[in-house]
Parts: sequence; C-alpha cells; structure tokens
Amino acid sequence: MHALNARQAMKAMKARGFTLMEVLISLLVLAIGVLGVATLQLSTYEQLRTSNNFAIAAQLGGDMADRMLANPAQVLAGAYNHNAAPSTAPDCFAGACTPAQRATFDIAQWQEHVTGGESIWGAAGLPSGAGEVAAVTGTTNEFQITVRWDDDRSGSSGQTCPPASANDLDCHTVIVRL
Repeated sequence: MHALNARQAMKAMKARGFTLMEVLISLLVLAIGVLGVATLQLSTYEQLRTSNNFAIAAQLGGDMADRMLANPAQVLAGAYNHNAAPSTAPDCFAGACTPAQRATFDIAQWQEHVTGGESIWGAAGLPSGAGEVAAVTGTTNEFQITVRWDDDRSGSSGQTCPPASANDLDCHTVIVRL
C-alpha cells in the first residue's frame, strides 16, 4: 500500500507541474491577444484621425465654394484667387461690406479655419493646413479650391495634388463653375 501512495504522490506532482505549464501558456496566449487588440485600437485611431481630417477638408472646400457662389461677380473679377490670408481684412460682422470687401473678409476667415484656427464646426483646423483658390487654366468661369494638410505630421511639404510621393501633403480639391 505504501508503494501505491508513492505512485499517487508522483502523479500528483506531475499533474501540478503540468497545470502550472498550462497556466503559463494561457497567460502567454492572453498577453499576445491583448497586445493584438491594443495594436488594432491604435490602427483604428489613426484611421479615424485621417478620416476626420478628410471630412474637415471637404467641409472647408464646400465652405469656400458657398462663399464664392454668394459673390459671383468678385469671383469672376479674380478677387477670390489667393494662396494665403490677406494681411488685413474688414469686419463684415460689424457692418455692411462692399462685395470686394466681402471677398477679402471671406478669404481671411476661411484661411483662419484652414490654418488651424477653430473652425465653424467646432474642430481644430488641419495639421499644417493650407488653402488656395485659383482659376482653372484655360477657362474663365472655373475655379479650383485646394485644401492641403500634413495628415501624418511627418513634415511633408510637397504641393502635388493628388499626392504623388510621401513628401506631398494630403489634399482635397473642389471645382466651382460659374
């Protein structure tokens, strides 16, 4: 009977060691799973941020298109063509403005939203945002609105739209026809 108890004791010790090994393997599998979920969440966050930037750019492009369509005579006169904010702009909120003053006001306000001032939608502007309006070459009544930004915050500065290399800024364009 004594030999039987020794065998049972050996089996019990082996079983305990095997159980400990199972627990360690389970913890390893769990740790790998948690790491995978964390990586997935980071990737999802990056995609969400990119999507949000594209949505803001589309809203900004539409905003300038609406401003231009509300003041077509000044658009055709070239008053909306620009690639930077004007140095000074009238305050058309405080009082009436002429159509030319309204164009300058629209550009200044729009550039503030594009370059990082809080936008009318409550979100901060685009990272390294820039905007421009230019007449489409060869036409007299088509204008291209371009919004650019550094989505991955890598210091990109290229102006090719759509982006042709990793150095080009992300961009969104809108064509306005009068």
